[in-house]
Amino acid sequence: MQPLSNATLPRPSARIQAISLRQLRFFTALAESANFSRAAERMTVSQPALSAAIRQIEEHMGLRLFDRSTHHVALTEAGAAFLPHARRLLTTADNAFVDMSDAATRGKAVVRIGAIPSAIPAAADAVAKLGLERADLCLHLCDGKNDALMADLRSGALDLVIGVLGRAEDDLEATLVMEDEMMLVAPADHPLADMTTLPWSALEGGEIVHFTGGSIGELSSAAMRQNNLSPSQRFRVDQVGSLFGLVGAGLALGVIPRLYARGYETDRIKLIPLIAPSIRRKLMLFQRVKLRQEHPAAWELGSVLGLALSGILSPKP
Repeated sequence: MQPLSNATLPRPSARIQAISLRQLRFFTALAESANFSRAAERMTVSQPALSAAIRQIEEHMGLRLFDRSTHHVALTEAGAAFLPHARRLLTTADNAFVDMSDAATRGKAVVRIGAIPSAIPAAADAVAKLGLERADLCLHLCDGKNDALMADLRSGALDLVIGVLGRAEDDLEATLVMEDEMMLVAPADHPLADMTTLPWSALEGGEIVHFTGGSIGELSSAAMRQNNLSPSQRFRVDQVGSLFGLVGAGLALGVIPRLYARGYETDRIKLIPLIAPSIRRKLMLFQRVKLRQEHPAAWELGSVLGLALSGILSPKP
C-alpha cells in the first residue's frame, strides 16, 4: 500500500465516512473499466470530474488507490483491498433505497434469502409459513450455486443464505440446520431395496449414477474411490429428475444426498442410507456478522427461519 505522502499516516474515521456514494460509484467504475475515458462515459461525467472524485477518495483514505500512466490505470494493493467493500456498500445502499420505498409505500421491510437448489423446497415451505406470520416483511427467495450465493451474501445482495458449510469465514456467522446424509437410490424391486443401511462396498458391480460436479460430486467420488467403485460410463446425469428416471426404470443405482430426494419419493424407488463410510454434509443458515446492525429485521428473521427449516427437514419418525 502506497501512502500519498509521508505526512499521511492516521486516517480518522470521520474523513473516511465523508466519502459519498457517488464517489464510490466513480471508484468502482474506474476499477472495472481500468480506463478514465470509459469510466467517465459510463458515469456520464467529464474526465476531470472523475479524476477529481478519485483524488478526493484517496485524500480521505490517505492511500493511493490507482497507479496511473498515460495509457494505463490499475488498482494498487490498497485499491484492490478497498474494492469489495465499496461494492458491498453500494449494493447495501441500493437495497436500502428499494427497501425504504417499499416500507414507505407498503409498510414492509424486504428480506432477501438465497438457497441452494436442494434446499429450495424446504425454504419455500418456511418462507410461505413465515410470510403469513410476519405481515410486516416482504420475503424474497432465490436459488443459486453455493459459491455464488455466498458471494452475494458478502456483497449485501442477499441477507440470509441457506447453503453448505465450506471453509470458515470471519465475516460470516453460520447456524446448523441439518446434517444431510448420502443415500442409495434403488429400484423398489432391487435386491438391495429392503436393506435399512448399506455399506458403499455393496454397490460393487452396479451401474452407479451420481452428480459429478460440485461438493456433492467430490464427496461421493471420494467414497467410491475408497471402495474401488466406478461411476457408470453408460449413464451420466446433472439433474435430480434424470437420476430418478434412470433408477425408476431399473437402469442404474443412484447416489444422492437425502435432501435432493425430498419430494421425489415414489413407489418405484427406495432410499437407503449409505455407511462405511457415513458421509454427511452440513446444511447451514449463513448471515453476515454485522447483519444485526445493518438490517435488524433480517437478523430477527434469521433465527426463526433456522428453526423453521430444522423442523421441516427433521426426519419424521
